[in-house]
Amino acid sequence: MRSLRLIVIALACAAPLAAQQVVQERLDMAALARIREEGLNNSQVDSLAGYLMDVIGPRLTASSNLRRAQEWAAQIFRSWGMANVNIEPWDSLFGRGWERVSFAGRMVEPYPQPLNAVAQAWTGSTRGTVTCPVMIVTIAADSNMAQYNGRLRGACIMRAAPRAITPEWTPSARRSDADSLIAIANRPSAPPQQQQNPQQQQNFRQQQAFNTRLYAWFQQQGVVAVLNGSNWGFGMLLTGGGPQSRQARDSVNFEPLPSLTLSNEHYGQLWRDVQRNVPVRLELNVQNRFTNPDRREYNVIAEIPGTDRAGEVVMVGAHYDSWHPGTGATDNGAGSVVMMEAMRILKTLNLPMRRTVRIALWSGEEQGLLGSRDWVRKHRADMASISAYLNVDNGTGRLRGVYAQSNPAVMPIFENILSPFRDLGVVTMTPGNTGGTDHLSFDAAGVPGFQFIQDPMDYDTRTHHSNLDTYERLVMDDLKQAATIVAWSVYTIANRDEMMPRKPAAGATN
Repeated sequence: MRSLRLIVIALACAAPLAAQQVVQERLDMAALARIREEGLNNSQVDSLAGYLMDVIGPRLTASSNLRRAQEWAAQIFRSWGMANVNIEPWDSLFGRGWERVSFAGRMVEPYPQPLNAVAQAWTGSTRGTVTCPVMIVTIAADSNMAQYNGRLRGACIMRAAPRAITPEWTPSARRSDADSLIAIANRPSAPPQQQQNPQQQQNFRQQQAFNTRLYAWFQQQGVVAVLNGSNWGFGMLLTGGGPQSRQARDSVNFEPLPSLTLSNEHYGQLWRDVQRNVPVRLELNVQNRFTNPDRREYNVIAEIPGTDRAGEVVMVGAHYDSWHPGTGATDNGAGSVVMMEAMRILKTLNLPMRRTVRIALWSGEEQGLLGSRDWVRKHRADMASISAYLNVDNGTGRLRGVYAQSNPAVMPIFENILSPFRDLGVVTMTPGNTGGTDHLSFDAAGVPGFQFIQDPMDYDTRTHHSNLDTYERLVMDDLKQAATIVAWSVYTIANRDEMMPRKPAAGATN
């Protein structure tokens, strides 16, 4: 009864829009039954996820692991009989790749204990095992540097106070309840976030230039390593690229400082002891290496050819790259295997589709949607032939609906397409936008691009970019549900008489 009430409430929120424009899709119920059977009862998401996360592992852009993952995906697509399988290079260079080799660290003073830490991406190595005193260094401007001249040689430095982590008084959301789904459904269709204004851009450039000077000065002063605190507690290591990562990626042989993310608890302990004037010393051995000497990067592309409208395309995609502390399970191995499984379902069932269906596994998303933006730029002439692009990139949570991305004309279409999945929790739509992932590259090019609404699970509290983002965080029933829904959505969109509606051109009036 609670589920029924939830469905009724969520559908009621969307009813006013649907009443304004009734679009009745021709739903192939026989195909639906076959897709549900294949997706829910014969799924391969577990085996796909297990190999990608446990055997291949983390997939930092331009790393050898990502290249292995791309070759594996292409091999899988070929084994399924898909067409035009290609590991397609970007039309621009990415830069050097990077990967961890080894890390050993411990506190020596005030008492011995292992150090819970991970190297930040695109950072350097120590010269074997080194011992360093820990110092707090407060420098906000060039004028602050002089006070530290000659004092930092051989030191490991801390620049910022630890983040205060409060107790979790209430459990974080895992499944979306009625109130949260209603809030999503009623979210206004606000315009996309605007770019920074000129003053903000200038401030950003000035801060970047200062950081470049500062870290070059740290190296001249003989700093051994930079220590950073994780923004999450409970021993979780939330990390990304290091402070010199852009310079390290773009240069041929620049060697940056080693930079570590410590657990909030260990970082806080070191910070407080240094403030107490208690001697703190660490023993570190950090070994990383740079990869990808050709400086190129790639996306994986594969297709199921269409029939009478093969020149038109429905695309699905997910970013394949990840950060390195975990194995990139929820961000975004989950979305990647969901899209792979959706393509397998369609190919296995050999369902006739009028339009060509294309999958893309993007690289460089974590560095700014680089792979999908590059592909859109490279294939600009083909954008008019793409009916829709569907994306999954918010963890393992089951799908609950679609963000219409300020394109209200698609809402009744999706409501009809997704109506057979109310029993699996797909009960809401919103005209609003969501950002931060690859559908934005298509949306900016005028293609109807969409991200699915998902249950939050522990994505924003435990797994996103952390060392806990591993196979254990995946909920296989959620991934089966998602792949089945994507397969059905793609099948129906590919067989519509019309392309999916596009947004009006900027400035257009009725």
